[in-house]
Amino acid sequence: IGLWKAFTNRMGYWADQENPYVTYHNSYIESCWNILKTVDSKKLLYKDYKVLPWCPRCGTALSSHELAQGYQDDKDLSVTAKFKIKGVDNGYFLAWTTTPWTLPGNVALAVGSDITYVEAKVGNEVLVLAKNKLSVITEPYEVIAEHKGSEMVGMEYEPLYPFMKEKFSDKNPEAFAKAYKVYSADFVTTEDGVGIVHTAVMYGQDDFVLGTQIGLPKHHLVKDDGHFLEDMDFLSGRFVKDEEVAVDVIKDLAHRGLLFKKEKYEHSYPHCWRCKTPLIYYARDSWYIKMSDLRDKLVSENENINWEPSYIKEGRFGEWLREIKDWAISRERYWGTPLPVWIDKDGKHRVIGGIDDLKKHTKKSGNKYFVMRHGQTEGNIKQIWNVDEKKEDKLTDIGIERVKEAGEFLAEKKIDMIFVSPFVRAEETAEIVAEKAGIHFDEVVVDDRLAEWNVGNEFDGKDIEDYFSLRNKSEDRYGFKVKDGESYKDVLKRAGEFLYDVESKYSGKNILIISHGATTRALNLVASGFSYESLYKSTRDFKNFDNAEVRDIDFVPLPHNENYELDLHRPFIDTIQLIDENGQTLTRVKEVMDVWFDSGAMPFAQDNYPFSTKEVAFPADYISEAIDQTRGWFYTLHAIGVLMDRGNAFKNVICLGHILDAQGKKMSKSIGNVVDPWEMMDRYGVDSLRLWMYSVNQPGDSKNFDEKTVDEIVKKVFNPLENIVALYELYKDDSVRAGRGSENVLDRWIISKLDELVKLGTERMDSFRVFEAVRSIRDFVSDFSTWYVRRSRERLKSDNKEEKEKALATTKYVLVNLVKYMAPFAPFFSDRIYQRVKEESDKESVHLADWPEAGVVDAELLETMTKVRDVVTKSLELRQKAGHKVRQPLANLRIKNKELRIMNDAELLNILKDEINVKEIIFDDSIGEEILLDIKLTEELKNEGMARDVIRGIQDARKTEGLSPSDFIQLVVCVDEEAKKVIETFGDMIKSPTQVKGISYSEERQTYVIEIEGHKVSISIVK
Repeated sequence: IGLWKAFTNRMGYWADQENPYVTYHNSYIESCWNILKTVDSKKLLYKDYKVLPWCPRCGTALSSHELAQGYQDDKDLSVTAKFKIKGVDNGYFLAWTTTPWTLPGNVALAVGSDITYVEAKVGNEVLVLAKNKLSVITEPYEVIAEHKGSEMVGMEYEPLYPFMKEKFSDKNPEAFAKAYKVYSADFVTTEDGVGIVHTAVMYGQDDFVLGTQIGLPKHHLVKDDGHFLEDMDFLSGRFVKDEEVAVDVIKDLAHRGLLFKKEKYEHSYPHCWRCKTPLIYYARDSWYIKMSDLRDKLVSENENINWEPSYIKEGRFGEWLREIKDWAISRERYWGTPLPVWIDKDGKHRVIGGIDDLKKHTKKSGNKYFVMRHGQTEGNIKQIWNVDEKKEDKLTDIGIERVKEAGEFLAEKKIDMIFVSPFVRAEETAEIVAEKAGIHFDEVVVDDRLAEWNVGNEFDGKDIEDYFSLRNKSEDRYGFKVKDGESYKDVLKRAGEFLYDVESKYSGKNILIISHGATTRALNLVASGFSYESLYKSTRDFKNFDNAEVRDIDFVPLPHNENYELDLHRPFIDTIQLIDENGQTLTRVKEVMDVWFDSGAMPFAQDNYPFSTKEVAFPADYISEAIDQTRGWFYTLHAIGVLMDRGNAFKNVICLGHILDAQGKKMSKSIGNVVDPWEMMDRYGVDSLRLWMYSVNQPGDSKNFDEKTVDEIVKKVFNPLENIVALYELYKDDSVRAGRGSENVLDRWIISKLDELVKLGTERMDSFRVFEAVRSIRDFVSDFSTWYVRRSRERLKSDNKEEKEKALATTKYVLVNLVKYMAPFAPFFSDRIYQRVKEESDKESVHLADWPEAGVVDAELLETMTKVRDVVTKSLELRQKAGHKVRQPLANLRIKNKELRIMNDAELLNILKDEINVKEIIFDDSIGEEILLDIKLTEELKNEGMARDVIRGIQDARKTEGLSPSDFIQLVVCVDEEAKKVIETFGDMIKSPTQVKGISYSEERQTYVIEIEGHKVSISIVK
């Protein structure tokens, strides 16, 4: 729930009660407006014309974050055009472009000041291009002159197309006097093209900057839907990104002798991430926040943030801040937070900072509104419904007296008009009040919209609570109604219609409205700017009208939807007319705010700061999102924190890499490499995927999703723990409590391993190093399963009560605390295990329990056990080389290492002997190797090995028969005489672990065959 709330708050989204789409809180919008007003008060908000990536189909500019989502590899037609040089016979500048549709908008050519250009004579033409791009000329040529770019500045050429001059030169002669000339620009290189750049001011970012500096003409030949203007010959009304447009431009240039070269050019080109339409770079006027003025502050506040991975701090995020651009916060979309900027006739802007600010500037009628509930009736006393306007339910004597008192009060208010419900009790009230106010009753206006709430004929005359008890069981109490009645939403709607109707028709009047309890409440709610969102949450803040009670309501028209609830969105916000202090009309700009502004405003707007609260949870202790949010949410949070003088918006951040396919490619439906997460969850469980994401690599690294690695998580973490719990449940004793006090060396060791896990994990989590904290779970589970539980199995099922209880208490303690540690990373699995091992006094859920606390880590024991296990590993390797299986006992193991701290520890020595299956451990510093395994087999050792093979065979047979470990059996053996002697000699050793109560022999072959080298042995078992 917390994660979901954080996400919805982060985006400012909320599910609307009325509508299926996602909407923004009015309160959220109001807070965003307040932030922007604060920004404006610092002189940081301005409007400017800039080239933006524009989707002609969606009719919207894309943010840098959105732009990054839509790049595709395209093959476009590129053109090298010939621009006729004025005053030079057959002389042409060559300029290259990948967007032939922009050529009609050309107004200048750009060169590099220090680039060397040449005049190359080709036939009877002279072509001007960069010297190091002469290779583009495939015909014989002669270089007749060289110039630096700076020497060419100011040269004039003839326009490729006449449309720009024909349409706009009369409107802007000064700018056109500067057009169709050569200028120098820093962005010109010789990496692509021919070293001269065609400049269409309105369709390129660098072009626009250059055009602004020089004062070139800024006029569109293309509409914002991506189609050329009319009256442009063969281009009229055509979509600029149609390939046929490029083809026709090329044909036209070729026909006029102005085409030098055409070719297909493959490049990565931005497309709209929504509709996949190729974007065009298009000059739009936009509202900006001057973030460049805050560059130093943004950089310094970043020093207070702990980034994981740490390189993001000075890398991707730090570079973004150091090279910060002004923030284009306006978007030309229909939906979203309306930009709270209003313009007067002189173009001066004003930012509205909230609903009260909106009311202050709303054009008002000058009307004053007084709302009164009718006087007391018998129906009111009995608390029953009276929904029939013709039925008399007259005022009581007390009711009449109180209405008269109200009339005296209202007489002082100089009431001009009275509106009343058509019900008798309301009209009777109005007649008394009118007389007091000096108004003839004939002048009182009866309006059906002020009628009593029609709850339906079936409730007429019935107890009021009968209706409410039924209504309140409904999923939508405000929309509930019976077939011949109306819902309270209907009441609110007619009350709103009435108020706004009167406001539009009258001005400067003192107006009294007399109605009923439900309707007076509705009038009050509409006037206050109610929303169903707030009503569904709570109605306790509203006090219903008493009989004959009068309230003056501060009614100012507010933007509202068709249900008359406050709605600050478009188109409702634009129905409200605002005026300045001088009564001059203010007009709202058409744009909405960048959704990332809403996103970054989350710490303030989620609780309607500063209107509902003056406190802000700032900065956040921790946030997390994907790496692309360095220029999205991470940045906008940081930017708004600095804009609001609060500094860094978060203390710690984990910046996540993206999930790719197994080969490291971006997942794409078109490629067919998308992995269905639901399918993976069904197959492996959601916690397996979760743990995989935490532990596959560092958070900031991209994650190549390979299903096999998720399966490995299941097999190495979840399955072993399930098996341990199953084993524990098989032998558990409910009287044994979890504990860590055992002196057994294995118990002490696993407790220390747990303490180490918790100690290091706590430190890592405190440092937001989740990868290391989670990765260690896998290592611990391996130690717990393959060393502790395997070594403790015999203790768990032992007849030695003391040893069994020690093993059970330790196992239970480790399981309970391990799943507490795992709970944040594998919440479902952890709670399921917790439910199986917790004690009655423990918390109901692992997620209600505290994070485990680490005890003192016995580092010496951990180091010693590591050495023991290392000796075991090396010894088993020697066994394998000698061809002796582990079940075959050997005489001894000699160890050279005198530093091994087990020489005086009988428990560790016994573990070592048992693991390696030797009769003796000898510490001998004279041996050449670190360890020396005696691999010679005596007859006695061979026989004991045979006995161990028999034990293994019996255990396999028990499993096949489905016996439980507690089931006793009788054993029947078919065996040769030599093997029989071995079984008889080692009978006690065979019986103990296998629960064999008796052994008998048979000459007939039995059910199960035990493989013992050189001997034929078969057995049967009977429960």
